[in-house]
Amino acid sequence: KTSLMERAFKSLDTNDKGYVTTNDLHRSFTGNSEKPSSEEDANDAELNLSGFSDLISDNMVNKYYPKDYKIYKEGNKGNSIYFLNSGTVEVSTEGGFKTTLSQGDMFGEGALLDSKGRRSATIRCVTPVHAIRISKEYFLKYMQSVGGSDINLTLREQDRARDRDRALKILRLQKDLFQRDFAKGDVLFSCGEDGKSLFIVEKGEIEIKGETGKRIQSIGAGSICGEHSLITGQPRDITAVCATGKCKVLEMAGKDFLTLYNSTPNMKQSFREICFRRDVQKAIAKKFGKEFSSSVDDLRKAFDAVDLDKSGAIDLDEVKALLRSIYPSLSDDDELFSQVLQALDIDGDKTIKWEEFKKVFLEE
Repeated sequence: KTSLMERAFKSLDTNDKGYVTTNDLHRSFTGNSEKPSSEEDANDAELNLSGFSDLISDNMVNKYYPKDYKIYKEGNKGNSIYFLNSGTVEVSTEGGFKTTLSQGDMFGEGALLDSKGRRSATIRCVTPVHAIRISKEYFLKYMQSVGGSDINLTLREQDRARDRDRALKILRLQKDLFQRDFAKGDVLFSCGEDGKSLFIVEKGEIEIKGETGKRIQSIGAGSICGEHSLITGQPRDITAVCATGKCKVLEMAGKDFLTLYNSTPNMKQSFREICFRRDVQKAIAKKFGKEFSSSVDDLRKAFDAVDLDKSGAIDLDEVKALLRSIYPSLSDDDELFSQVLQALDIDGDKTIKWEEFKKVFLEE
């Protein structure tokens, strides 16, 4: 336990100060290496190795598992988070995703942040494992004291991003994918066409343009385009163009995608997030009549323009008002509008606040 504490402490105390601060802890969990503001520095508490050990060790339990033991299964209720002190575990999902984690890695936090508290993967010990288990109650209290609402949003979004990454990797493993090659300027598909397939980018860069011809975003290897028509049943509402010298993509038939899309709730939610977050970008680009920009200043202007009642949060009615420009024929009670809201509502309170809006599009 002592060696684990020392390793954890040193990994946080990157400048050998002899203490860690709340900003150090925040950067560790969020991956944000930016220098904190003067206000954050002024309020930054210090914690030496002894204090850090006392804070963590009183709330953790050493667990030892043999090879091939399943620590938990996908779908189980989750009440703990785990830190790997030694050994290797395999992470797998029913959809076919697999990866491994080793010493120093963390797992299990997703269920603690998920509203239903369900495990999104199965964890199996590849070797004998020594893990540190921390309860849900303490973990959430600790996260709140370390970074408040921002770190909780960051962790929730990281958990969603992990699910999206798994979904994309599983998509790439499917059979009957057909390779297609494009040269710079070649069009994969255009606005208004019927959508019968989607494309997985293998090499090069694809530029996504809205119906006005304005750039929405550029996507690279591992990303997809063309999913919108398959998910919504609407005609193509973007044009996809090869933007580099050569582009290699894999084409997947719509019926094959929909089989995978409907296979699990996590799979459906992940692809909806990819699709409907891009919808918001399209609608904003159309509203402003220019390319979508992910700079903080432009995002703030976009958020304020969509927040019609200036409440500081975008609600369902404001989502509908924004999306009317790209979905003019949908009825007011169509579930698509609430699905778009859910795709950006990281904390699940049925609104989109500025911090959520920024976190989604600044990091896209």
